[in-house]
Amino acid sequence: MIARNRGISVDASQLADLHEPRPFPAVSIIMPTHRLLPGRREDQVRLKVLLDEARHRLRELELERGVADELMRNLEKAAEQVDFDHTAEAVVLLAAHGGEAHSFVLPRVSVRERVIIDDTFATRDLVAMLENTWKHWVLSLGKQTRLLGGDGQRISEVNNALFPMFYDEAVPVPDERGRPVPHEFHIGDERRMQFLRQIETNLTEVLKRDPRPLVVIGVQRHLSAFQEVVHNAVADAVIGTVEGNFDTATPAEVASAVEPVLEEEHRRAQQRALDELDGARSARRFAGGLEECWELAPLGRVAHLMVEESHFVPARIVDGRLQPDDGMEGEYVSDAVDDLVEAVLRGDGKVTFVPDGSLDEHGRVAAVLRY
Repeated sequence: MIARNRGISVDASQLADLHEPRPFPAVSIIMPTHRLLPGRREDQVRLKVLLDEARHRLRELELERGVADELMRNLEKAAEQVDFDHTAEAVVLLAAHGGEAHSFVLPRVSVRERVIIDDTFATRDLVAMLENTWKHWVLSLGKQTRLLGGDGQRISEVNNALFPMFYDEAVPVPDERGRPVPHEFHIGDERRMQFLRQIETNLTEVLKRDPRPLVVIGVQRHLSAFQEVVHNAVADAVIGTVEGNFDTATPAEVASAVEPVLEEEHRRAQQRALDELDGARSARRFAGGLEECWELAPLGRVAHLMVEESHFVPARIVDGRLQPDDGMEGEYVSDAVDDLVEAVLRGDGKVTFVPDGSLDEHGRVAAVLRY
């Protein structure tokens, strides 16, 4: 079973399955990657090094005969699925018993290179990717007005009864009797406004069926006219605009054009999360620090967890309590933050990764509590 994924590499239901414990050992390889040369060539070499590290560590374990070899075959098959001509910011490989192997390309995440062997997969970076690559709509205004659906880095055109829409600005000039004069045309302002209102009507129907943030692209006069006409649900859905002529742009070119708008919206979402945290402190529904959040998460009390993006904590569990990893007693946890994230999600909580330094005064981890 090999799963190859690009762009938004996993949905919420798949992520829930990946959170589940596996028979030991389950192997996770996480590696930062480059979109451009020469970094992409270096990525291939680095992945081979990490595979060798996984092989060495598996052979050091006291496993049943053939288990280490099976897991390495699964990891190598997953690695073969990585297209280094189309990488993003990270690659994640997961492998477990029974032929289970997954290969993920993660956009817009910052990861730390590591090989983890445990009884669960390391999924915090998949959570961060899912948070960063939400679904969205892109409306391309023009004589052919197109709607494109974005899902992470993947984007495709909508082709149904509502979109695309076509508009011919040139309308016949009537004579004194109202009959069209051959070869005489003018620009119909009212007709243009009617077309824009029809776009809004069609978009409203789309958003009822599938509400998503909306990015509007087109030349400035089209953007200005659209902004004058739209209101209610459509206006509320707009998170940004991009000026330019995209009449003949490919979906990939559209995706590249709207990327800065999506990145800015993600930064706004991070700030909204931090603002929510400030409100929770005033309402005394706040927890700060890894240890306190660790104790509250299994109780279902964490409504919204915030973690700095590069915060990783190897630790030990002693008598049910989290302790620093001193190499002595207790159950070893390769990344207590990853386990905390999974516990919050199992309790139907939300997780937001915020920029490093945002939570310094709270030990780099904080939460909004339900009660």
